[in-house]
Amino acid sequence: MSTYQQHFDTSCELRNDLWNSVGKLDPDVIAHMINPSFMGGPAWPSLRQAFATIRTPERTIIASDGLSDPYDDSETNPANAPYNGFGLEVYVAAEPITGGVQTTWEFQLLYQAAQLVAQNGSIINLFEEMPFLSTELYDVDVPAEYKNAEGRVGVLLGLPDEKIPGSVQLSLESVKLVNVKLLTLAELDYVIANGEEGRVKLAELIQQQGHATLSTLKRKSVI
Repeated sequence: MSTYQQHFDTSCELRNDLWNSVGKLDPDVIAHMINPSFMGGPAWPSLRQAFATIRTPERTIIASDGLSDPYDDSETNPANAPYNGFGLEVYVAAEPITGGVQTTWEFQLLYQAAQLVAQNGSIINLFEEMPFLSTELYDVDVPAEYKNAEGRVGVLLGLPDEKIPGSVQLSLESVKLVNVKLLTLAELDYVIANGEEGRVKLAELIQQQGHATLSTLKRKSVI
């Protein structure tokens, strides 16, 4: 019977192998000096909160690295033992970023999405019912025209990527790799007004536009 540490190590290796097959994985992850969960923030499955950077000639991909870690109490809590954490990791595909990514709006977008997943815990279950999800995120430094009256930005979750698989098999289970796509304000208003049907239609229009998973401020609204 494998131990928590063995599952943890294997899951990290398998995630890294996946990202190295997509591009060049930066050797150092982005992590906090002090874990936010110690200061009232949402806890990740193994407490470790990290983010990976993957670079290709065309894009920089920033991904959460830890939402799918096995639970740190898996050896004493049978309810958590079968799972790789929340069952997913989220990522943002961006135009090439030179140097560090931690001060960019693209990282802020990813960070807020990852913390939302950790706070809710069961978002993976919603993907079993719907192909795409949408939500609003605070504290993303994009131009004002992307923000609603409350200062939040809209994102669409779950668009498929041509070069990034939709899932990866880890130590305990297969987990989803979920794209986080920045929306224009018109697109956000559209999905709010039209619900699930609107999300599906918006996803179709964005995929027709091309570079569906890329989050960029240069993209024209499809609505």
